[in-house]
Amino acid sequence: MLNNIFTVEEINLIAIFKADTVAATLDNITEALPDIYNEELITISESASRKLAALTEQEFSALSFTFADEDEGGEYE
Repeated sequence: MLNNIFTVEEINLIAIFKADTVAATLDNITEALPDIYNEELITISESASRKLAALTEQEFSALSFTFADEDEGGEYE
């Protein structure tokens, strides 16, 4: 399940940079990193990249990365 693998912040970041493949998505994130100056966002980008790199293409294509919100109880909407 997606929310067991990625945080809400990581899901939202991946939704922004998502491409058709894991490699292309990782390339998109990597290309953006030099322009990111917020340390927290850099940390989120690096964490999401590590998790993405561990996925097979089949696992990646089975996941739907759409913008997520976290409610007060920590559940995903």
